[in-house]
Amino acid sequence: MTPALMGLALGAAVGLLDYIVLSFIGNQMAKKAIEHEATPEETRKVTNFMRNLGLISLIIFPIVGYFAGPYVFPSSIESVGG
Repeated sequence: MTPALMGLALGAAVGLLDYIVLSFIGNQMAKKAIEHEATPEETRKVTNFMRNLGLISLIIFPIVGYFAGPYVFPSSIESVGG
């Protein structure tokens, strides 16, 4: 596995984790907003914003990982395993 692909995989894992965390935070914020008698449109805005932010990070982190992988992982790792 090349260093770029290792960075891509690590970036995808971080992006997926970030998406899950941001979705959870958005849902919790929506529950708090409902408790404080917010309108359904306001709660939808909160959850949509957090979900969209998570989707953006799901795209950005693998791209950054792909380009940062060769700098983080030395090329000597490429020869390990075959």
